[in-house]
Amino acid sequence: MGQTVQTRYRWIDLLRGTAVVLVILLHAQYAVSIRYEGLWSWLPLLSEYLAPFRMPVLMFLSGLMLARSLDKGPRRFFIGKLKNIAHPYMIWTAVIFLLYSVRWALLNEPMPEELFPLFLYPYNYLWFLYCLFIYYAAAYVLFKLGSRWAVAITVVAYLLYYFLTSALMPHWLLVDNAEGYVVPTLGAKIVIYAVFFMLGGMLGESLDGFAGRIASLNPIVVWLLVALCAVGFIMPFQIFSPIYLLISLASLIPLARLAMLSWIQRWTTLLQWCGRQSIVLFVAHIPILLVAITVLAKMMPASDANLVFILLFCLTFLSCCVLARMSLRWAAVRFLFSYNLKPQRQRAQARY
Repeated sequence: MGQTVQTRYRWIDLLRGTAVVLVILLHAQYAVSIRYEGLWSWLPLLSEYLAPFRMPVLMFLSGLMLARSLDKGPRRFFIGKLKNIAHPYMIWTAVIFLLYSVRWALLNEPMPEELFPLFLYPYNYLWFLYCLFIYYAAAYVLFKLGSRWAVAITVVAYLLYYFLTSALMPHWLLVDNAEGYVVPTLGAKIVIYAVFFMLGGMLGESLDGFAGRIASLNPIVVWLLVALCAVGFIMPFQIFSPIYLLISLASLIPLARLAMLSWIQRWTTLLQWCGRQSIVLFVAHIPILLVAITVLAKMMPASDANLVFILLFCLTFLSCCVLARMSLRWAAVRFLFSYNLKPQRQRAQARY
């Protein structure tokens, strides 16, 4: 084909980078809405609309790389997950605890209750890494039965969990968090996102073939799926319901096809770079955001909420990018995100 590895999978970097930036946008919106009034009304609506596409995309893309990890053998497979998932999980859990301790000592603000079962139960946004480690461990067993069996088992597990909890234990499905938002429980996240991860793992067994089929799709089919997703969102459905799952799955095809367009790739090099540095942007953004919103709230207590939101998002995003750039150059910074201290250039081939 004459394409390099980086060229073939540029669409993956673009989707991953876009999803991570949307996560930062969402959390910046949450942080401002808790402390200020008057935030643009369309912003929460946009975040809600993007919910079926944001984390499902990240889980699906992680699954696409599963086959390459499994091919390395059990020892390299599990050591790699300890270095690249468990290690940053532990590091940034400790960072979060330290930041809240400093805030409690200096500002006398209470420590969140969710900090106390740390390491065994994930703090806030770190559930993503927590789930990823579980999925990789489960996939090592399930994919010995066959990738289709792995997908089937996770779909059945999700359906059983959803319908049983909806009927008997709704508090195991959705709960109100400290900020007043209705959010899924950790158990609900584990079962539904496993479907996206395992599906990605199945399709990733022939990644070039999957990408080729997406690239050759008739545009009419792509637009029909876009319309289906748009109509599906208008329908009143519960978060993490089967309809939510179907909309998210249907959206993966047009999103992937869109990301493969050469003219879009030419104009989204920053997002692609963010995709390649996604672990840095993801794990670092909440600690940076917590510090930034605390400082902004003290300096600008009566300012316009929308101005604070713009400043908060830009400060958080730029700080994450600086950290990512530093991690490419210095092993000490890289240690915060991976136990593998080799420069990224030496790891590029292994990554894909």
